[in-house]
Amino acid sequence: MRFTTKELALIILFSALGAVISVPVGYLGDFLKSIPFLPLGTGQILSGIHISSLALTVLFIKKQGVGTMTGAVKGLVEAVLFSFHGIPVILMSVLQGFCIDITVSLWGKRDSALYLGCGLAAMSNVAYLQFFIQLPFPASVFALMYILSIVSGVLFGGYGGLLLYRLVGTRISLLELE
Repeated sequence: MRFTTKELALIILFSALGAVISVPVGYLGDFLKSIPFLPLGTGQILSGIHISSLALTVLFIKKQGVGTMTGAVKGLVEAVLFSFHGIPVILMSVLQGFCIDITVSLWGKRDSALYLGCGLAAMSNVAYLQFFIQLPFPASVFALMYILSIVSGVLFGGYGGLLLYRLVGTRISLLELE
């Protein structure tokens, strides 16, 4: 896997930007569970915001494994910035980037593949919390978390990322990096 200097700079830029945005969003999601009338797991409605920087990187750099690499760098930066999740955020971010990479490589560079990949990436966060961290929540809470995270991943990560990509594409002519 070889990347140009420009591609590495974009990976680092989007990783850092995603981490800087993800840390306060994580704390905001944690805050949502303290609001009495909201059900436990409501914070997953924000999970797609964590995915948008990964989606942008995959859209700008059309190479295999770029989502996973961006996720790894994003996770490292998030851990340094004292993420709500702590050190496990590194593996969570790698898993999110991997989900996008696999989906886009299997279904191509279509919009629907990006939507599905972002939805699965957001859901992978809940799966990580359920199976690796083993949070003691009932099945109904996990079901709500899965539903909210896939909707958020598709809307904020996939659709929002694609809108940002097209917005930048209309403003500058750097869509094809070579």
